[in-house]
Amino acid sequence: MKSLKLIRLIYKIHRNEPPRLEEIEEMGLLAVKISQYYALRADFIDEKTCVYLSKLYEYSYAAQKREIDLAIDKDKWILDALESYENLPFSSASIGQVHIGYLRGNDKEDRKVAMKIRKENFKESFLKDIENAKKIANILLFFYPKLKKVFNPLEVLENIEEGTLKELHFLNEVEGANYLRRLKNENSEKFDLKDLYFSSFVESLCCERVIVSKFIEGESFNTLLKEGRLKYSELLKLFKYHTFFMFKLGVFHGDLHPGNIILNENGEITLIDCSTIGKVKSKLRKGLFGFFYYLSRYNYDKSAFYLNEMSEKRLNQKDFEKFLEKFKALYSDFKDSSVSDVSLTKRMMETIKLSINSGMEFEEGMFHVIKSLMYLDGMVLKCNPEVNLMNDIREFTELLKSELKD
Repeated sequence: MKSLKLIRLIYKIHRNEPPRLEEIEEMGLLAVKISQYYALRADFIDEKTCVYLSKLYEYSYAAQKREIDLAIDKDKWILDALESYENLPFSSASIGQVHIGYLRGNDKEDRKVAMKIRKENFKESFLKDIENAKKIANILLFFYPKLKKVFNPLEVLENIEEGTLKELHFLNEVEGANYLRRLKNENSEKFDLKDLYFSSFVESLCCERVIVSKFIEGESFNTLLKEGRLKYSELLKLFKYHTFFMFKLGVFHGDLHPGNIILNENGEITLIDCSTIGKVKSKLRKGLFGFFYYLSRYNYDKSAFYLNEMSEKRLNQKDFEKFLEKFKALYSDFKDSSVSDVSLTKRMMETIKLSINSGMEFEEGMFHVIKSLMYLDGMVLKCNPEVNLMNDIREFTELLKSELKD
């Protein structure tokens, strides 16, 4: 991605006039990652712009499909372990593509696998774009040193680089799925997680740019939502699992868009693409739980209290009282409202913006949480827009009430 295009992209986002999503994706992976980061920064970007850019978390224009021999290149040894495979992918995106194959053995259905192959030149082109972007960031900081206090572009680029390189190394997906599965097994006696599963890999056939996993029979939440076939009860089950991992363990699937959630005919939910693991520290985790626990009960005094508790910089009593007054005004229309009346994502963005403008500061993990809420809120809006989500999640928060220290 050329420097002028990057400057133009950032300029247009700050003017709340972002380019078309197709145009952003055509600029390259770094442009997408920068835009996705901005989607979470409602503290200084217009809320409508954030919502628009958040579509990049699950949007992808039609990527060029390549035959498997060309795509897999130097890792053809993996194909030797298979009895057969499909030459063209059944799924293709900007980073790579997925092919169906069959392991050697007797039972053909049990041997069915999915091969995910990364495009060979993706990592190299991304690193070149990052280096160019850092040069631009250094120039900006030289002429506008105050920018470092508001939005340090170098720090943002370093975070994007670290996260993206982890995502591009496919073995991290294997590690992430194994980690979340282990947490599930360790906590199954404390919480009902029986219908939650994660991708299972043939690890001997996995490497940096190719991974082979057992094929998961079922349909994605994305397909079910588009066709109007996802039951609200199944979506609430996902909420139950996600809130347990987030609020009890502080570790959760960090890219929970509907394309990464598979539902089978038995009602079992499998989470795929676990390369990104969201983590929140104990202080933020407990503060977030308290915030949502009391928000779902419309106790705004307590909810605001926990918001201040999880801040890295707590407000004094006088400033907190000013904040509380504005907080209550913000949520004046929230009680008993459906998701179509009041978007949880939009209200959370407004809440974070109000909190930061009032003097609070939050750790980086907060933005992983906001990203999750974007996905979950969007799924509810498509599935059952007239429900009151806060009323329905009270049951889940009650199961974790021991986290509170009232």
